Amino acid sequence: MGWGLLAALFISFLVFYFLFRMLRRIMPLILHGILGIAVFWALNNTGILKVQIDLVTFLIAAFGGVLGVISVILISALGIPL
Repeated sequence: MGWGLLAALFISFLVFYFLFRMLRRIMPLILHGILGIAVFWALNNTGILKVQIDLVTFLIAAFGGVLGVISVILISALGIPL
């Protein structure tokens, strides 16, 4: 085994490690955002409440989780535009 192969293995391990750490931190935000959009979509399709689905509501749902979704629903029910 040459030094080039060892260096390539070490670099690939470092890249994998940092990508794994980054994805581990970003994945909950993506999941919360998708779940929030699913709740907003269900509310819109059942006719219970019309919630505008856009980047702002996605980010509020992603960073706020369940409380973010509830706050967007309350703001929408009160008629306050986002």
